[in-house]
Amino acid sequence: MRIGKRISKSSGCMIMAVLAMSLAGCNGGTKLPATPSAAPDRRVASATITDVDPGTLDALLLQGVTLIDIRRPEEWRETGVVAGSKTLTLFDAGGGMVPGFEAGVRRLVPPGQPVALICRTGSRSAAGARLLAGAGYPRVYNVTGGIRGWKAAGKPVVAP
Repeated sequence: MRIGKRISKSSGCMIMAVLAMSLAGCNGGTKLPATPSAAPDRRVASATITDVDPGTLDALLLQGVTLIDIRRPEEWRETGVVAGSKTLTLFDAGGGMVPGFEAGVRRLVPPGQPVALICRTGSRSAAGARLLAGAGYPRVYNVTGGIRGWKAAGKPVVAP
């Protein structure tokens, strides 16, 4: 008798994202680099995930790339958000993945289009980037340093 059931590619990616998040934590104690930099691209299946700094994010926003802030509502209110960003929570306060996140992203950004993710420090958005890379988004950007790095670079925020 076979126990369990087959895991779909999408479910497998979600599981990997949750595992990565639980192993990595939220990186709250990590110091931000003095000068942000972009890391090399990482390939996930046929997608590319690129870590970007606040200056590179500015350029992407000017090119029309959609930025999704994946933090929770109380975090948006506490720090503000990048102007023009969309808000869609990925992880709840307990660290669990919010049901319907992927469908919410699809309503904001059609698969096949580039998308950027930001969180508090860059850890949750890195997990979200892996999830979206496995869900049909060929170019996903992760904002390293998150909203903390954005603000430390002197970039403006607005009320959510």
